[in-house]
Order: sequence, then structure tokens, then C-alpha cells
Amino acid sequence: MVMRITGMASGMDIDKMVSDLMNVEKIPQTKLRQKKDLLSFQMDLYREVNTKVASLRDSLDQIRYSSNMTGMKATSSSTDVTASPVSSVSASTITVKVNQLASSAQYTTSAVSKLGFIGNSVSAATNIQAGVNDSLAVALDGTTKVITLAPNVYDPAQLQSELQIEIDKAFGSGRINVGLNGSNQLSLDPVAISTGYQPQVTVYDINGGLGNLGFTPGQSFRLNINAPLSDMASKFGNGTTLSVPGQFTVSNGTTTATIDYDSTDTIQSIMNKVNSSSTNVTMSFDAASDSFTFKSKLTGAASQISLNDTSGNFLQAINANGASVQGSDASIDITQDGGATQTITQSSNKFTYNGIAYSLNKVTTNDVTITVAGDADSIVNKIKNFVNSYNDLMDLVNRRLAEMPSRDYAPLTDDQKSSMSESDIANWNAKVKQGLLSNSDDLKNIKNSLRELLTKSVDGVSSDFNALYKIGITTVPYVVGNQQDAGKLQIDETKLRDAIAQNPTAVSNLFTNNPGLESQQGIAVTMFNRANDMLSSLIKKGGKATSMIYDDVTTDLGKQVYNLELNISDWNSKLSKKEDDYYKRFSDMEQAIQKSNAQISWLSSQMGG
Repeated sequence: MVMRITGMASGMDIDKMVSDLMNVEKIPQTKLRQKKDLLSFQMDLYREVNTKVASLRDSLDQIRYSSNMTGMKATSSSTDVTASPVSSVSASTITVKVNQLASSAQYTTSAVSKLGFIGNSVSAATNIQAGVNDSLAVALDGTTKVITLAPNVYDPAQLQSELQIEIDKAFGSGRINVGLNGSNQLSLDPVAISTGYQPQVTVYDINGGLGNLGFTPGQSFRLNINAPLSDMASKFGNGTTLSVPGQFTVSNGTTTATIDYDSTDTIQSIMNKVNSSSTNVTMSFDAASDSFTFKSKLTGAASQISLNDTSGNFLQAINANGASVQGSDASIDITQDGGATQTITQSSNKFTYNGIAYSLNKVTTNDVTITVAGDADSIVNKIKNFVNSYNDLMDLVNRRLAEMPSRDYAPLTDDQKSSMSESDIANWNAKVKQGLLSNSDDLKNIKNSLRELLTKSVDGVSSDFNALYKIGITTVPYVVGNQQDAGKLQIDETKLRDAIAQNPTAVSNLFTNNPGLESQQGIAVTMFNRANDMLSSLIKKGGKATSMIYDDVTTDLGKQVYNLELNISDWNSKLSKKEDDYYKRFSDMEQAIQKSNAQISWLSSQMGG
């Protein structure tokens, strides 16, 4: 950067003159910034449309499946059994008695840990030195504290006392008792809570202090599922000494997974291997009960689990070797309209029977009554929601296409914004945005693509109900000069309810048919697919509705914004050099004037002036 000299010799305001000159030089960059702002405004407008299309798609999602458009509802006399129609069914009264729920195969072991925490004998004179061997970490059920012993030479009883004091400071008194036996072995005994559960205690070395206490890194009161198996070999309550490496199998009756392990594995890593296997069997550990559970993700009598050691003895160590269990089917008595009772079995507690989806929540002692009745309101309300979303989208599209650009309004520069209030800036920007989408092919496509479906006849549906207008859904009458309401929908609710009452299946099919042929595809199915395509196109154009990023190069407009930002950045360098050049020229001028003034002064002095 050149030295910037003010106009002391010339009397000129050099800074003002350079600033004025630079304002002219900045014009190309300012135009680039304004172009970038226009593109950002366009992205905002497209994202606004994106939001409306997404809302329409959500409303269509509620009417494109026949299970949502049955026109019937099921009311249960008890939460023990709930039900809902998923296809065309008649009004009826059904009684249900749940004799047995479906269950998954599950095996839970007995307690597995060899409880206790005792170290090796400690020295008769243990020398604890500050920063050398004075620290260890103690974890009590996941809460870890650093324990630092005071420097000293301790006998075993003194070492017990000092460790107790520091543990009490860290966790509070009465949480962990430090013991000492006749063999000079220290022990850590977690105090049981009200339920009788004794928390897990684990120790870790920091600077050698652990060894002075006779403890080993990772030593724990009960099984430590995150410690290497090599440290857990003798921690099993049934007396088994774990041998590694080894393997065991988990079978669900049709698929068998072989689980390998070695000394570097942990119980947690073994559980992860079981849980990620192809058997649909999960393995978990419950610290409170000190037990492992193997459970099938599937329910029913076909759900099975078989566990067997093939080498090593891991399953034996956790009391699970040779375990074999099976799930059970649900048993239900169903009586419809006073007819014969049918006893059925199901592998799941959620199933569909004769067009009704049931959820079994409890075994029942008394019959549960399911009343199936007409529910025209559910269809009418979903169709109203669709129409409202459709009209909201059309209103916005019509408005954006009809807007005339405001030629007198350009994006504000930073200097202009600095002298305006926030509300004035917002109003100005609204004028700038006006008409930016007036020639948008994307918006024209949205309007035309959706409107053509409003008169579509769905093949395969009863001819009395195979088009929207036949069930009371028509376009708003055109009024000359009123483009705002063009293409919007209106509902004749009386006609719609009459159609539902006469043939709810046909009304449902008009929206939900999906046989694979476009001519037979329901209105909601086709419109949902088109709305999806529109969203993809709008996202490609201007980004997701929730995005705040404008230079995303994966979008069409974002790529243009990114390129403009690069050009603007280049201009910053050019303008900086140009400003330095102007200051250099004025500096040269100032120096020339100073030299001239000096010469005039000298001549004047020589002439006696």
C-alpha cells in the first residue's frame, strides 16, 4: 500500500477526491453485487413456492392410500385392543378376546458377575510422591473422579485411611468403603442403594498410583463390559475362567451367526457383533440384575434362539451355553355381528383381519367391543385440507406470474442501506422482488401440470365417481380480470358427502388407485408424484426451503451466485490497487507542488522578497 498524503501543499481534500473517483471505479462491482442480490431474491421466491408445494404434497400423502380413505372408523371399548379399518368394510360390531399375546423368543441369564474388588498385598511402607505415583481414577457407575493421595510414606492402615478420605471427598461419604484385610490387601466396596443394587466401581491408572494400592488398570467390582476380556477372565460368578480366543453361535432356527472373539475384545464389542448379525437377535446387559438377555426382534412361534459355544467358553461363563427358547403366537377369539366365534393365531400383536387392522396391547379377561361405523368426516376433512393446500399454492403461483417487474427499483447498496430504516429496506426489497418470477417456466409448469389433473377421468372407477367434478370438486368459475383465482378449487360439500354415502369405495379409488397404469392411477397418487418432481426441480433451481445458503453450487441459481462472488472478490483486489494508484498520483502531485513552492520561496528570498 502506498503512503497516503493529505493535500497540505495543494490545499485539496485528497481523501474526498479519491473517494469520489473510487465510487466511479466501483460501479462495475456494484452492478455485480446487485446482480447477485437479484439472484438471491429469486432463490428466496423459489423457496417460498417450494414450501407451498411441500405442503400440498403432505396433504396428498393423507389421501393417496386406501387405508386412509375407507370412510369408516372403528371405536374400541378398551385400550387393551385398538382397531382401524384399512380397506372397504361394512358397519359392524365385533367382539374380541385376547387369550395370549404374541411374544418373541427371549433368554435371560442368571446373575453373571463374581462380585468383589480386592487388590494384591500392599507394601508395609508405601512411598507416595507428588506427581510421580499419587493419582488414579475411580469410576462409580459411570461418574469418574481423579483421586490424588497426599505425599507420604504410608503403612497399609494409613494407606487405607488416606484413600478413604480422598474417595469421600470425591464422591461423598458412604458411597464406597475402603477395606483392608489381614493380608494387607485393600478392597473397594460400593455401598448398596435402597433396592439392594451395588453400583459398579472401576479403577484406572494415571501416573502409577494404582499399582501402589495393589490394584490393576480396569479392575472392577462386577463385570466391566468395556474392559478387554483378558482383564475379565476370572470375573464370572459361576467359577468359569474365560479362555480366549474362542467363538460361539447364535441361531434363529433358519440363520446361524458365528461370533468370534479374542483377548482384545470386550463384552460390549461381542454384544455389538451379535446385534449386527443377520439373525435378528439382540444381546444386552442389565447392570441392575447383573444379567444378559438375548432377544429375537421377531415375534411368534417361529421366533427361536439357540446359543452354543463352539470353542472357548464365553457362553458358559455367562450362563447361556446350550440355551434354546421359542416365542409364541397371539391367540384371539373374534366374533362379528353375533356370528360364530373364530379363534385365530397371529405371529404379531399387530395384524389385519377382514379389512380391520388390530393392535393387541394386553391379554383380556372380558370381551372388547369394536364398533365399525361410517366416518365421512375423515374423508371430507382430508379432502378439504388438500383443496386448501392446492389453493394456497395456486394463489402464490398466480401472484408471482402476474407481477410486473418494478424497473425503478434495484437492489440497495450498503451505502444506501446505512441511511434507511429496517422497514424501509424491507419495503424496498419487496419492490425489487416484484416480477422476478413473472416468466418462470418452473411456475408455469407447476400450474399447467396440476391443472390438467383436475379434469382427469380415472379408468377402472365407477363412471359416476371417476372424476373430481363428479364428487363435487370443481374449479372456481373464471371472472374476467381476476387471474388471482384462476385454477383454484372449490368443494360442494353436500355433493361430496352424498358421493361418500353412495359409494365410499369408488370415492376412495378416485384418489388412491395405483395399479401401475397411468390412466387408472388415482388423482392423489398422480398429483403426489408430480409434486415430488416439482420439489426436486425447485430444489435444483434454488435450494431447499429451509436452507440459508445462497452460493450452493449444486443448485442452478446458487452456482451463478458463487461465480458472481468470485468476480466480486476479484474486483476487491483490483479496486484496492486502483485506490493505491490514485493516492500515488496525488502523492506525486503533492511532492511536485511542495518542490515548486520551495523553489518559489527560494527565488523570493534571493530577490529580497
